[in-house]
Amino acid sequence: NNNVVFGSVNANRRHYEQAAEALARADRGWLDRLVTRWMPLAAWMEALERRDGDVKTVVEIGRI
Repeated sequence: NNNVVFGSVNANRRHYEQAAEALARADRGWLDRLVTRWMPLAAWMEALERRDGDVKTVVEIGRI
């Protein structure tokens, strides 16, 4: 069971479906490298600080 919080500007359901299809076709290694840092919620301020090599940082609300 995964819980996700996300936001968007100017996107509709069609855009999300296209994105899901593109991600399904994407190279798995590229996807694994996309998230470069995982931070606990307690360290959210640190997660906002840009580091060399950052691509995407995930702030974990809770581990399932």
